[in-house]
Amino acid sequence: MANIVKSLGLFILVCSASSMAQVSHVSINNMMFELGTYPKMRLNVITDNQDITRLEFVLRQSSGEEKLMAQELNRFLVLLTGVEDVKDPKAQLVVREYRVDRWYEVKKIPLFVEPSAVASHTTSVDSTKISQGVKSAELSSEVRLNKVDIVATEAKSLPAVSSSNLTPITKSMGSESIVTTGFIFSKDEPDQETGNAPKMMPTKECLLNYDSSETLWRVANRYANEWNVSVYGAMLAIYDANPKAFAKNKISALRGDAALYCPSTDLLAQYPDAKEAKAIFEAKQAGK
Repeated sequence: MANIVKSLGLFILVCSASSMAQVSHVSINNMMFELGTYPKMRLNVITDNQDITRLEFVLRQSSGEEKLMAQELNRFLVLLTGVEDVKDPKAQLVVREYRVDRWYEVKKIPLFVEPSAVASHTTSVDSTKISQGVKSAELSSEVRLNKVDIVATEAKSLPAVSSSNLTPITKSMGSESIVTTGFIFSKDEPDQETGNAPKMMPTKECLLNYDSSETLWRVANRYANEWNVSVYGAMLAIYDANPKAFAKNKISALRGDAALYCPSTDLLAQYPDAKEAKAIFEAKQAGK
């Protein structure tokens, strides 16, 4: 009889532990992207033990789901980033929590809604946290509006250039280097393949245009068409050509002060298949 009582008590304890939500509050602190671009946002997160390793953040849209990369900025603030462009206006951020032996979906936040709607979806444990959630939603709306001008300016400063513009200039301009779109070539170094784009080698003679505020996805997306590879293949080739440009050799940790050298044609040739390149990228991203 005593054993039955102990077993029953243990069962009740396990069930209560699995049903107890450790996430007290989740809300968007700052939306740092627009519809049609890759996801990037700051999230307010409050949990009972402040252990975000037991949380999973997923962006869900009509085309599928993507697990976002999470970087803990402080005890209550997390930076989320992804690589797939968000094209669904009904996209949602899904928060899952691992309890006992499985993942539980504890939160769904629509990303492109009015501030009042965001506030209505905010989970909080008291009226103070509800007020904070509304303020965060209002700030998110203001950032989205201001971002429009920034995106327009950025689009003007980064015009699309075809691969034909990569042909070295042959006019006499002195001994200085000549800058072309995305690459720097020395005037004294002739093109070995007439009629073709210069061979890309990971040397100081060939540097990628890279701004410290850009992500690896943004840089790779700019060069993928010129290199005739997928965006994932371009990211992997840049990573292989610049191992010192990534903190702790993590492909998701591109340094802002790094100088990115062009990947060689041999490196680019290693990733001809887009699906295979995506699988390799996700494995590296997961640390496998």
